[in-house]
Amino acid sequence: MSGSDWNVLVPIEVLEGESVPETVIELLSTLPVVLLGYHVLPEQTPPGQARMQFEDQAQAKLDDLVAAFDAADGTAETRLVFTHDEDQTVERVADETGCEAILHPNPSSRIERLLLPVSTDADLDRIAGFVASVVGDRDIELTLYYVAETDADVPSGEAVVEEATGLLRERGVAANAITGDVTVSGAPVRAIATAAADHDAVVMGESEPSLGSVLFGDPSEQVADRSLGPVIVVRNERDADASAPAE
Repeated sequence: MSGSDWNVLVPIEVLEGESVPETVIELLSTLPVVLLGYHVLPEQTPPGQARMQFEDQAQAKLDDLVAAFDAADGTAETRLVFTHDEDQTVERVADETGCEAILHPNPSSRIERLLLPVSTDADLDRIAGFVASVVGDRDIELTLYYVAETDADVPSGEAVVEEATGLLRERGVAANAITGDVTVSGAPVRAIATAAADHDAVVMGESEPSLGSVLFGDPSEQVADRSLGPVIVVRNERDADASAPAE
């Protein structure tokens, strides 16, 4: 994929004062962005009623963000949804608009260092392609981070980091911008969140559903909740006919 093929969905609780930091706008200025303004409604409130009452106010805030992306030489379009289910809405709009990544828009004062958690089941080629498109020729440092369950798993982690490094370099990322780190921990989400504290943002692959994600939330959401900076999730590849056109 080229940079123009990567679309990023940026969900914003538009009536709750959420916005997109200038540093994140700058980071994403190399890619097309879909700004999803949404507002979660009480079960008894019909979405149509809320739209009639709040649409102009919400759309005006989205238009201000589009102008901010334009000023940063970026490209952004908007969707506005009043919903009873935030997670379902984000996934649906991501599918409808063909977005390959989703942003958890935590604030960040600067973005000069990205943490890239990798694993044996991650789509390294896809993650590398996305990261290379975001970074371009900018001076941004990348840390490939592997959490091994035991000391015996460290060699596997080193092999994954080496493979990911090669894929990034093939896509034009400078070798001296990439470092690797393999750590041993029985709590991978906590380890990633701890490592994220020394970085400005996190880019990670989407995890397959599991019992743990049902009970405790998707790992990316857990990292976003514990991280101080934004987290971008590179979605797994979807079937071409799985997404419906956006309304």
